[in-house]
Amino acid sequence: MRVIILGCGYLGYNLYHLLKEEFDTELWGIQSPYSDLVKDMVEADAFDRSAMAEKDLKDAIVIDAIGLIANTASSPNEKEALDRIRRPYLSLLESLKQGKAKRFIYFSSGGTIYGNTIRPISESDPVRPMTLYARSKAMCEELVMTSGIPYLILRLSNPYGGYQIAEKKQGVIPILIRKAFKGEPFEMFIEGTSVRDYFYITDLAQAIRGLIQADINNEVVNVGSGEGTSLQEIIDHVEKATGKQIPIVHRSSDVPTIQSIVLDIHKLKQLTGYHPMIGLEEGIQKETERIKKELGL
Repeated sequence: MRVIILGCGYLGYNLYHLLKEEFDTELWGIQSPYSDLVKDMVEADAFDRSAMAEKDLKDAIVIDAIGLIANTASSPNEKEALDRIRRPYLSLLESLKQGKAKRFIYFSSGGTIYGNTIRPISESDPVRPMTLYARSKAMCEELVMTSGIPYLILRLSNPYGGYQIAEKKQGVIPILIRKAFKGEPFEMFIEGTSVRDYFYITDLAQAIRGLIQADINNEVVNVGSGEGTSLQEIIDHVEKATGKQIPIVHRSSDVPTIQSIVLDIHKLKQLTGYHPMIGLEEGIQKETERIKKELGL
């Protein structure tokens, strides 16, 4: 099975290394802080129609790990901002169709696309995107579903763990761990009671592996742990793992924030037998050990 991962960022880099033992896996992307770490990366701009026309996509499963917009993004002209995302994705989808790709796996945002919810939310529930980032994901989901290409849309909660470049400052868990070890304050833009669904990167790879092996097509699937954890609980776990207290500075957010979101992952379990293998405490401990070594402590 040939798998092409588009985008050499945090997700692309880690999934490439986690999937290549199982599948004939290639990583395509443009230069990034991660690309120098991948000797066999194929340089390719996925949104360049002429460049993609020269690439071999036939019968490949193509995974989109490209990020065109930050989850904190805002714009005085949202229509224009969304058009800047729509046009490249229409180009990419046409390239996949012309190249006869077998399936397109699109990473959507289960952590933002549903809006707030006090119960685990399933794929059949309506989406209520509150931010530009979430609306861009909802828009791209529609483009993918109407493209005529066999697809999988994965609504991811909050993956963490694996190798991560410190300068990128992505993910609350590694940020908190580094802040703890460095004695730096953590800027909190949401309430400590805010609840999220966190899951380890190897469990994301497990989910993708299972969906590919089960030959699942044309489905929208939540991927996460199925459990909610408050930000304050995350802080407590990190302080316990590091043995350090984290100074907290409260800030106001420029974009609407989600108070609570947990994904219902029963569909993924039914399709693949998926079961999260790395619990939160174990995952935070693994991240703590990695970052401690990275910092030379």
